[in-house]
Amino acid sequence: MKIKANINVPAFLDNVRKCTGNVFFKTIEGDQLNLKSLLSQYILVSIINNRELMENGVVDCSEESDMALLAQFLD
Repeated sequence: MKIKANINVPAFLDNVRKCTGNVFFKTIEGDQLNLKSLLSQYILVSIINNRELMENGVVDCSEESDMALLAQFLD
């Protein structure tokens, strides 16, 4: 699912940390950022400022139940 525009980034990342499984930001080029990683979180913050990159990326959870924690931030 895509990340909504103008989300509260700290709240989103706080919810990612609460997820039991891995949470990935995947690009159309095939890149995957594991958002449980602090380095990947820093990269995501810079991606959020680039509209084109955000529109072409999706969030995927390894545990289906984690989607409920992130639902308010996703389309």
